[in-house]
Amino acid sequence: MTEEHVTYVKEDDIGIVTLNRPDKMNAVTYGMLGRLGEIVKEIKNDDTVRAVILTGSGRAFSAGTDISAKVTPDPGELIRGIKEKNATESPQSSWMFTSIAKPVICALNGVAVGVGSELALQSDVRIAAESARFGQVFVHRGIVPDTAAGTYLLPRLVGISNACDLIFSGKIIDAMEMLRIGLVSRVVPDADLMDTARKLAKTYTAGAPLSIQFCKQLIYRGLERSIEAHQMASRACLDICFQTEDFKEGITSFFEKRPAHWKGK
Repeated sequence: MTEEHVTYVKEDDIGIVTLNRPDKMNAVTYGMLGRLGEIVKEIKNDDTVRAVILTGSGRAFSAGTDISAKVTPDPGELIRGIKEKNATESPQSSWMFTSIAKPVICALNGVAVGVGSELALQSDVRIAAESARFGQVFVHRGIVPDTAAGTYLLPRLVGISNACDLIFSGKIIDAMEMLRIGLVSRVVPDADLMDTARKLAKTYTAGAPLSIQFCKQLIYRGLERSIEAHQMASRACLDICFQTEDFKEGITSFFEKRPAHWKGK
């Protein structure tokens, strides 16, 4: 049943992950988190996937954690699930989408609150349908943002004051307010959301895969490093890039005025 609640399909070089529990507004269960972890691992190991789109089915992205289920998972169930799936990562590992060395686009349809808002924050780029709503509602449940994306990534996306306002109030904002504060890069009609996400993904797959991988790693790891350490890491990545076939192809294709044919090596 869990596999039905989180679906994954490949469209050429784009992987599409869909929270698929529309009758429950895609409220997330521990089983769904485990399934997301499996999908993320598959994407990481599949070099033919160059970009990822995360979205929800029906009228919501995700209404948060399914609190009608057990608040804490049964340890025996988790252990059995790990053994059965031969998993090497925790099914509840946080920030799974920032760990993918490929661009991840969140296509926000309808409400994204609670852990739904956290999954959106873990994506690299967010676009919103006109129906989209976003809320860090954790203070109304007596907890803090459950993957820590709200308290770490959100201030870096929208500024400390806007992040404090969203987190302290627990209010839910609409798509245009998301655009105003820089939480999403664009707002489109609901009917155009997925086509827009696919077109955006294609602009990312046009770049050299190794370059994009290094860029994403530098961006997120740079949040924790000093400027000096970041410059050293960036230089190390640049030195590696200079030795790749893709660098040679990038220069050759430029002079030959043609699209590059990347090999990822």
